[in-house]
Amino acid sequence: MTIIKRVCGIVLCMALLAGCGYHVAGKGGQMPGGATAVSIPVFVNETSKPNIESVVTGAFVDTFVNTVSITGSAAVVMKGVIKSYVLTPVSYTRSDVNQEYRLTIVMAITLSRGAETLWSAENITNYKDFAVNQADVTATKEAEDKALAKIALDTARLVKENMLSGF
Repeated sequence: MTIIKRVCGIVLCMALLAGCGYHVAGKGGQMPGGATAVSIPVFVNETSKPNIESVVTGAFVDTFVNTVSITGSAAVVMKGVIKSYVLTPVSYTRSDVNQEYRLTIVMAITLSRGAETLWSAENITNYKDFAVNQADVTATKEAEDKALAKIALDTARLVKENMLSGF
């Protein structure tokens, strides 16, 4: 009986070691086209909101730096376009004063080597709600900035996971 338990234990260990291709999201896989170095120029801002491109581009650089070498002269280039930046009131107080906004960003990302597109996605949409501070406009602006930073980082992680998994 103990021999059967040992054999079953060995078979179970071998099965676990062999794995089934599972990996933590964003940690496995390979960049499209086998890219090992990527250039990420500042994203194009097609919105009327100034200076958001640096926040979004920075989030993508921070997210991809652990996967590939980020350099200004790589053959593979990741280009991004911020197509939309929309603030929408989400909730109101009893006196009909806005108490929460939803910030929605729409982007397009393309990874290419010369004229060859290795990966692309249009209309990548993400949003984050944030509170309005009626007593402090600066606090509301800071909340909006934090929402933008969170959206940028979450979107960069999502794009990375999709690229590495081949979606």
